[in-house]
Amino acid sequence: MKVLASELAYFLRGRARQNLKVLLLYCAFLLALLLTYASIFRYLMWHLEGREYSFMAGIYWTITVMTTLGFGDITFQSDAGYLFASIVTVSGVIFLLIILPFGFVSMFLAPWIERRLRYRPTIELPDDTRGHILIFGIDPITRTLIRKLESRNHLFVVVTDNYDQALHLEEQEGFKVVYGSPTDAHVLAGLRVAAARSIIANLSDPDNANLCLTVRSLCQTPIIAVAKEPVHGELLRLAGANQVVPLTRILGRYLGIRATTCGALAHILDSFGNLQIAELPVHGTPFAGKTIGESGIRQRTGLSIIGVWERGSLTTPQRETVLTEQSLLVLAGTKSQLATLEYLIGEAPEDELIFIIGHGRIGCAAAAFLDRKPVPFVLIDRQESPACNDHVVVYGDATVGQTLRQAGIDRASGIIVTTNDDSTNIFLTLACRHLHSHIRIVARANGEENVDQLYAAGADFVVSNASVGANILGNLLEHKESAFLSEGMAVFRRPLPPAMADKTIAETRLRPLTGCSIVAIEAPNRADILISPPPETILEEGARLILIGTSEQEKTFDQTIAAR
Repeated sequence: MKVLASELAYFLRGRARQNLKVLLLYCAFLLALLLTYASIFRYLMWHLEGREYSFMAGIYWTITVMTTLGFGDITFQSDAGYLFASIVTVSGVIFLLIILPFGFVSMFLAPWIERRLRYRPTIELPDDTRGHILIFGIDPITRTLIRKLESRNHLFVVVTDNYDQALHLEEQEGFKVVYGSPTDAHVLAGLRVAAARSIIANLSDPDNANLCLTVRSLCQTPIIAVAKEPVHGELLRLAGANQVVPLTRILGRYLGIRATTCGALAHILDSFGNLQIAELPVHGTPFAGKTIGESGIRQRTGLSIIGVWERGSLTTPQRETVLTEQSLLVLAGTKSQLATLEYLIGEAPEDELIFIIGHGRIGCAAAAFLDRKPVPFVLIDRQESPACNDHVVVYGDATVGQTLRQAGIDRASGIIVTTNDDSTNIFLTLACRHLHSHIRIVARANGEENVDQLYAAGADFVVSNASVGANILGNLLEHKESAFLSEGMAVFRRPLPPAMADKTIAETRLRPLTGCSIVAIEAPNRADILISPPPETILEEGARLILIGTSEQEKTFDQTIAAR
């Protein structure tokens, strides 16, 4: 059935789709010709020979004559009738027996056969292949990862046991593809798995385990496995995976972090030693409506503001930057400094109430994260989830405002929208923003193409499955330490490039050249981290930099500064 469906899908795309329109128009012409001949047949039979036949009989006669199957029991007895029957026969031979088969063969059958004969899937790599990355399992996450690998000129190979997928990936998307079973030792040997740089296992958890065991029987190439179920992580490690990415748990954590609106200690995104990277929503704080200089955050707490988010846009902070109710501060500092800021704000976690719309695996992971904080939450879904029985759920249609009102949306401080359908997420985001103009909305995007629509619908933050997953896998492949902030933005650590040694930060012209900003410096001769260093700071040889920037700015840093 899958093979039949894939073959039919061929005729519904590309040039074949255009040809199909021509075929349908031609069939419409034949139908019109058939109905016309049937009408003429009835007219001639009645006016020339005095015999009356039904319209259905006219269609029957026309079909038998046009297909040259014979006249059967209905025939003309007049010369004019013979002439009309001859015209119908000749037109049937031309339009049905010559043009139709020839057109079908030339526009559909011949290209399909040529396509099948032309494509020869690769079943093994050349003997001298070295340092390549093997990717098992194609989805939005690995597609996004592949774009990152292509931009960095890394050699990668996609492995699939689906012939049509191999054909599409190689011919339509230009990927290097090997066709074969991912768990076949002979196929893996042909993939030069022992000489590979790394393996990305992105199949089902049982298939990932099978793949890990098969690889380990051949070599010790590092394996990064994406676990569909976090509880299977330990089994994948036992099977031989070096690193396991429990993506649903990570996505739930990101959603939970960004949905809470209490103080900075509830928004710690990641840490680099003593340095904490945190977020603080401005809404409800004494800083709303003030500039960064007027807020006095740096002077009163010692924290550095390294970025200001506002509905998907991150700007570099200036003293004159106005903090609106929709702003979100990205802060860098120690835990004690964050606690000081928490005291100034005067909020407590028990003031929170988060709505989670969607009780799938990721919704369940977000609820589990909030449960550990602890932050009160309300789960809403249309139906019972087979993936989670750990939480109490309010069943109802969240697209209906009455459902949300009855559940207490007016008391909520944040909403997580995390269904499996992006169109539903967009609609829910729009509905929630309409009901509550100041509430903090965090939406999940299953496809990267829907990120902008979710922001337009009113989301304060969008967490993309593909971006988060690809960012994590890319960092693991390149052995980077990085904290994912939002779409394309990250805090990352790099050793000080030799070209920057013994210069001040201002002299390096780092921001004009790359767009990155230095968040902190780990100096070789001091135990503590220098946070938000001033421009006159001298960069000592052997130091490590902690920077903030987009993925493109990170790439620019690696290519223009670190490569010197």
